[in-house]
Amino acid sequence: MTRVPTHGFPVGVPGYQPIGLLGQGASGQVFKARQDSTGQFVAIKISDPSSLHDPAANRRVQQRLHQETRVLAKLQHAHVVRLIDKGMAAGGQLFAVLEFIPGETLRDFLQRNGALTLPDTMALMAQLLDALTFLHQHHVVHRDLKPENIMVVPTGTALHLKLLDFGLASHHGEPHFVTGAEGTPAYCAPEQLRAQACTPATDIYAWALIFLECLSARPCVQGADLGEILQRQMSASPIALPDALAGHPIASLLQQALQKDPRQRTSDAAGLYLDLVQLRNTLPAQAPLHAPAAPVEAVKQLTLDRIDFPAERPGREHSLGILCVGLRLYPTRNSSLALHYLQEIREQQMRWCANAVQSGQGQSAGVLGDCMLFHFEQGTSSAQNLRQAAAIAMDLCTRVQRRSRLLEVQHGVRLEISGGIHSVTPALHGDASSRNHGANVALHLNSVAEPGAIVASQHARRELAGNMQFEEYAGTAKARHEGEDRVFRLLAGYPD
Repeated sequence: MTRVPTHGFPVGVPGYQPIGLLGQGASGQVFKARQDSTGQFVAIKISDPSSLHDPAANRRVQQRLHQETRVLAKLQHAHVVRLIDKGMAAGGQLFAVLEFIPGETLRDFLQRNGALTLPDTMALMAQLLDALTFLHQHHVVHRDLKPENIMVVPTGTALHLKLLDFGLASHHGEPHFVTGAEGTPAYCAPEQLRAQACTPATDIYAWALIFLECLSARPCVQGADLGEILQRQMSASPIALPDALAGHPIASLLQQALQKDPRQRTSDAAGLYLDLVQLRNTLPAQAPLHAPAAPVEAVKQLTLDRIDFPAERPGREHSLGILCVGLRLYPTRNSSLALHYLQEIREQQMRWCANAVQSGQGQSAGVLGDCMLFHFEQGTSSAQNLRQAAAIAMDLCTRVQRRSRLLEVQHGVRLEISGGIHSVTPALHGDASSRNHGANVALHLNSVAEPGAIVASQHARRELAGNMQFEEYAGTAKARHEGEDRVFRLLAGYPD
C-alpha cells in the first residue's frame, strides 16, 4: 500500500515510524505510526507545525494537548482512548502517543449507514454513559462531546465505542470545574456557551443531543449560521423530540437530560445508565421500537430517458436546483486490493455521499455510473435552492479530500469528486423532457469538471451571482452544451 506523505511528523521522536496522516483538528495533527519496540500501530497527536509561527495559536494548541495527556494519564477505561506515551520533539512540538483505533467516527458511521434503530442507539449510548460515569467519578468533564470525537469499532456482531479528544476536558480534585465558552456550539449546553461553570450535567446535555442524532443521522441543533445555532441553544425553547418517540418512556429520560437550565437537568450519568438499560430490557413490550426520523432515500439507478424529478407543486414558481456529483475511486499504483473489495469501498463512499447531500435537503434523482443526481426544491426562492446545492457541493469537496487521505492510508485507494450545477426554469418545470434536458446539462457539466471542481451553467451562475463567487472555467470551450455559452467554476460564498 502506498503511504500518504508524512510531512509534519515531528523530528526527534525516536521509537516510532510514521505511516501517514490520519486527520487534523483544533488540537493539531494525528499521524498513524508503528512503535518499533512492539510493532503495534499507534496514533501520534502533535501540534501543527504552522502554529509555531503564531505564538498565541501555538500556546492554545500546546495547552490543549498538555491538558489531554494530563487527563488521560489518570483514566483507564474500555470506552476511553488509552494514552501510551508523551514527550517533546526536537523542534519543540509537544506530542502524545495514543492507541490506534481501527474504526470510524460516529459522524462518518451515521453518514455511511443512516439512522440507527432505537435499540441500537440505546446500546451504543449506554456505552457512552458508562464512559461518562467513569469520567465524572474521577472529577473529569469532557466538555467537547460530539460525533467526531466518538469512534465506532465493529467487534464481532456488536459495535464498540471509544471516546476521544480530551483537549477541553476539565479535571480537579474537588467537584468543581473550569469555565470557558470553548467547544462545538451545536452540542454545547447553554451554560458552556455563556462561559459559566461546566459540570457533569454539561456532558449529559451533549449526550442526549448525540442520542437523538443517532435516530435521524442529522444534528438536532442546526441553523443557517452560527448565530442561529447559538440562539437555538441558549433560548428557553426545549429541544424537540421526534414524533415517533411521543408516549415512549425514553422521551421522559431524554427530556430530563435536555433541560436548558442546568439546575433542572439530570447530572447523574450512572442513574441514566441504569434507567436506559432497564428501558432497553423492556423494549419488546414498548412502542415504538424505533424512531424512523427522515430515513435516507435509497439511491436509484437511472437512465437518461427517465429521471425521477418531482412533479411541480401548485403555487411553487421558482426554479428547481439540480446537482450532479461525480465520485470516483482509484487504487494507488501499489495497491493489491481485490476487485470485490474495491467495489465494496466504492459503494460505501457513494452511500456516504448520497446521505450527506440528502442531509442537506437534496433529494436523490438517481445514479448513472459514478454520477449521482440530486434536486433541491425546498427553498423559498430559486437562489436559495441553488445556494443550498452549491454549499453542499463545496462542503463535499473539502470532506472528500480528508476522506481520500484516510482511504489511502487504510486501503491504498484515492477518492476524487467533481460536480455540475444547473437549474430548471419555472416555464419548463412541468415538462418532463425539459427537466430531463436540465439533468443532462448537469451531467455534462460534471463530465468536463476536473477533480475537485464544481462548475455551474451560465443560468445557475446568473441566479447565484449575489451569493457566490465564480470564475470563468478554463475548459469553457469544450464545456459548451447546447446553448450554454459559458461555464463557471464555483469558488466560494460571499461572507454574510
